[in-house]
Amino acid sequence: MPDDEQSSLISSHKSSDSGLQIHLHPLVLLTVSDHITRHSLRRREEPIVGALLGQQNGRDITLEHAFECQVVEGEQGAILLHQAWFQDRLQQYKDVHKEPALELVGWFTTAPITGPEMHHVPIHQQIIHDYNETAVLLAFHPTEVLAGASQSGRLPLTIYESVYESTQNAGKAANNEAESDRSMDIDIAEGPLDLRFRELPYSVETGEAEMISVDFVARGGGNATNIDSPAKQKGKEKSPKDSKSPQQESKTLNDTSLLSPEDEE
Repeated sequence: MPDDEQSSLISSHKSSDSGLQIHLHPLVLLTVSDHITRHSLRRREEPIVGALLGQQNGRDITLEHAFECQVVEGEQGAILLHQAWFQDRLQQYKDVHKEPALELVGWFTTAPITGPEMHHVPIHQQIIHDYNETAVLLAFHPTEVLAGASQSGRLPLTIYESVYESTQNAGKAANNEAESDRSMDIDIAEGPLDLRFRELPYSVETGEAEMISVDFVARGGGNATNIDSPAKQKGKEKSPKDSKSPQQESKTLNDTSLLSPEDEE
């Protein structure tokens, strides 16, 4: 697919004016990374798709949990969520996370740095039509990982909101950058509306307990082979001079159990 077709899904108004504030939790990053890693190791051919759970209070949206999803092929080869499976899975998560109550706030997938592609549109339309009209898209960029973007302190992902724009108005806004402020105020469509994506700013937010657990996993603490029990650590610290044979320990116990005549009285 040419680059101009890929970028055509990006809104002509690149900066979002919706006022949405995204708070991304590290647990979501771990889940997405784990899903992509297992998908690659198993050489699975289906696209990477997952759900994002969190809370939405006004214009504030938190991304707190994530889980991978099953997909099916719809009409004309469109990739969609397995509706029955997804509803059951979503309800299970809602039953577990009741306090605070979590809801579906978006979904995640992989995408190039240029933005979402046409095969992402059917799933996004399915989610905003059936579950949450303000659902966001978290696009993970594998090419950025290979390029070492994480070393610069920048996460290899982008979060998008979706809007419907007129193709004619989008062309006018692109050709008249000096009049972009005025074109943003014109909401009357002069033709069919198409789905477009706009990048959203986000911040990484975590609590103390979550920070400890994430640090534990990041350091490899989740692997039992890397953990030394207290007994092993004490055994390593004990010097050969301090160690006693079973015969010496038995003799010591016998000596301490003998009482003098004065003690017996």
